[in-house]
Amino acid sequence: MIKHKKTLFLSLLIGISAGFFTSYFWYGQQYPKQTLFVELINLRQDTVPLVTIEHGNDFVQETILLTQLRAGEKRIISLNHEPAKGYSIKAKLDGREIDVCVGKSSEQWHNRIVLTQNGIFGKD
Repeated sequence: MIKHKKTLFLSLLIGISAGFFTSYFWYGQQYPKQTLFVELINLRQDTVPLVTIEHGNDFVQETILLTQLRAGEKRIISLNHEPAKGYSIKAKLDGREIDVCVGKSSEQWHNRIVLTQNGIFGKD
């Protein structure tokens, strides 16, 4: 009788462990693990009317439009993207179209992008 209870307990423990690891693996494959947060800071004296952020991978290309980023304003957006993969930021500053690729050298999940009178800079 004791041997039967030990076998039942062991089978139950193996079944629960297998179920846990299977569901954990399935969940990890179905959903993104984490989002990349990008903080945009406008240090210019004027409002930036439009900021375009583009990123992608093998399966998805995403474009995000930020409008009316006022002087001194900070905005945080989230990207379904991994660090160190890079993404493009475009803005029209003083009549010039500025297009930069940022985030390639940062392994962090939070990037800070600064818009200044001199251009767009990543503070990775």
